[in-house]
Amino acid sequence: MAREREKPEDGKTAGEETRGCVVCPIASLAGAGGILYSKAMDVFPAEFVEHAAGARREFLLAIRSLIDEALRSQDAYLERYRDHETEKAARRRGPQKVSVE
Repeated sequence: MAREREKPEDGKTAGEETRGCVVCPIASLAGAGGILYSKAMDVFPAEFVEHAAGARREFLLAIRSLIDEALRSQDAYLERYRDHETEKAARRRGPQKVSVE
């Protein structure tokens, strides 16, 4: 049987707007986390909620690794671009006079 929680004037339970969904990371990213969070806390066993929270953390770490790799790739691309532009500018200048003593 589900427990009734006291809700403040805004209709949300304490911490609901900041915690997000502990059950489904995709729902959390889509903005449905608050609704699922309150339902999960009432329906699912505590052990499930703990494991789901761990899975959410792992999901977010996986997304972070994708973003980190994309940033590394972008940095490498910019470095290659800058090297190419430097070489192109050197070719445009042509040969330079070097003074010999």
